[in-house]
Amino acid sequence: MREIAIALKEFYVAVRSKRFIGILVFYLLFVFLMNYALRDEMLKSAGQIAVVPVSTIFGGRGEIIQTSVSLSIFTNLETLTVFGALIGATLGADSINREIEEGTIKVLLSHPIYRDQIINGKFLGNALALALVVFIGYVFSIAYFLIVGVPIDDVSMVRAILAAVFTLIYMLTFLSLGTMLSALLKKPETSMILAIVLALFLTLIYPATAEVIAGKIVGEQPYCPPPEIRHQEVAPGRVVPVSIPSTCPAFEEWQNRLEIWKKRLKFLSPASHYSYLTVASFAGDEFVNDYLPIGEALALALNNLATLLVQFLLPFSIAYAKFMTSDLR
Repeated sequence: MREIAIALKEFYVAVRSKRFIGILVFYLLFVFLMNYALRDEMLKSAGQIAVVPVSTIFGGRGEIIQTSVSLSIFTNLETLTVFGALIGATLGADSINREIEEGTIKVLLSHPIYRDQIINGKFLGNALALALVVFIGYVFSIAYFLIVGVPIDDVSMVRAILAAVFTLIYMLTFLSLGTMLSALLKKPETSMILAIVLALFLTLIYPATAEVIAGKIVGEQPYCPPPEIRHQEVAPGRVVPVSIPSTCPAFEEWQNRLEIWKKRLKFLSPASHYSYLTVASFAGDEFVNDYLPIGEALALALNNLATLLVQFLLPFSIAYAKFMTSDLR
């Protein structure tokens, strides 16, 4: 098929580009530093399993199973929220308009090949490059586990593979966004800069801004009476102060409203949905102190998966329509 031939060529060009190699090397360096910082904690928790609450800066919240493997993979995926967006957006940002600017698109169209085969093939090639990034990141982490002596448990690795699938969908979302910019804008430099700015905005600036805006909407924290201090005799002649927390319904309502507004505002960011999906991948059940069954874990973030798929397909549909109707002469 001609799409496959174009995809393999695009993949070959992508993985040999300086920006791809540079971002990949920087990402692996970051993964190494993260694993190195977590090394003592991973070794300390070897063979243990615990359910811990998490709340990420991108919006994902819940309870996850913490093992040596899940601790490292989950932390690395948080890092990939930014790096993955950057790699995906920059790969797609000049995939169309550079071919048009350099005139190579005319050479392609002079062969018996259709426009949809070109855009589908180029997207597939870049998608393969993103899959390679995810694969290299996982192999790098597993190699580090083996070198430092961290035991690898099978169940956590299965959950890590599930998280890898979500990671690829998330990166494809930004590849789709970059491809759309490349189809809409004539200059590759302009679309590249805009893609980088957009990736950083959606992963770093917008989540932080959403927190501030949610706080402004909800208003100041209501006053609650301080905890009451009582003195309790714990042994004959020994009295200790005991803090009795006071009930404050106004604070609970304020906190609930704050969380609802944070969730509403972060709904626009793919990073938020990806964060919920990574939490769901490692979701745990405190009652049995083990992983939730995969079906129940997926149900926790089904809406986030559906929204992320829409955010992936919509920009690509726009890029497809624009490329099919553009005057490429």
